Amino acid sequence: MTQKKNPTDTEAHWLSIQVQAPPQAWDAIASMLIEAGCTGVQLCDQPPRVVGYLPGEQGAQLPALQERLNTLPQFDLPPVMAVHIQPVSEKDWHALWRRHFRSRRFGTRLRVQPSWSKRKPNPEELLIQLDPGLAFGTGSHPTTALCLELLDTYVRPAMRIADLGTGTGILAIACAKLGASEVVAVDNDPLAVQIAEANAQRNGVGQTVQIVLSDGWEGLHGTFDLIACNIISTFHIQTASRIPEFLRAGGYYLASGIIGRNWREVRQAIEQKADLRLLEVRKRRTWVAGMFQRPSA
Repeated sequence: MTQKKNPTDTEAHWLSIQVQAPPQAWDAIASMLIEAGCTGVQLCDQPPRVVGYLPGEQGAQLPALQERLNTLPQFDLPPVMAVHIQPVSEKDWHALWRRHFRSRRFGTRLRVQPSWSKRKPNPEELLIQLDPGLAFGTGSHPTTALCLELLDTYVRPAMRIADLGTGTGILAIACAKLGASEVVAVDNDPLAVQIAEANAQRNGVGQTVQIVLSDGWEGLHGTFDLIACNIISTFHIQTASRIPEFLRAGGYYLASGIIGRNWREVRQAIEQKADLRLLEVRKRRTWVAGMFQRPSA
């Protein structure tokens, strides 16, 4: 485990933990990072790595995390190739997003762009303006892009929708822009909740989108016409049996955040534990998203 330090360490809000490993180990690594206290993870293709962001004050968790990462071969998973840790200040984070976050269109109607962009949307486009702050989700990653494209196809006016793992609130805002009457967006990171609330207000959907600080399904009440879940594969597999509690007859379940090699297991879990039917699969690079439907009563 290598650590990089610089003169601005005292300003660091976060520790960037980059774990280089083959995709077969990504789900396990992501779970370990989250259990260590990381508020979110990114799965990156080049080079293959999982990136987690740990609050600076929780740096004492690093030795235990390294010990856990060393156990991967015991579970027939490939070993970690390298671990790099670097302090990240809020200033650094904003500079990174400004370099990589650009205006982009998804599906036939949705355009996502940073709050500082001056681009004017076309008349038929529904504009989503985001300030990612220190949260995840701008549409640049294939998992989010696949979700936006599927939502553009399946969301109908007056739907009640849930968004699990909302991050910046991008999917929840998209649903509201597409005509949903109510969107409940859940995240277990207090900072993400704050950022998502600000983004919902910025986009004029603060009355439609309710942001909830909670863990996954625990933040939902009642039933929904569509549930979007852009979370790692293990969440879909381990909690699939809970889907019928919250999904109405005829309702849709959008499963994303799935590495291709895990797709078969995720699909089987959702079909067998929740009794849903697969409607459509979309793929981008190594990522998969699927839209499922609960049979009508």
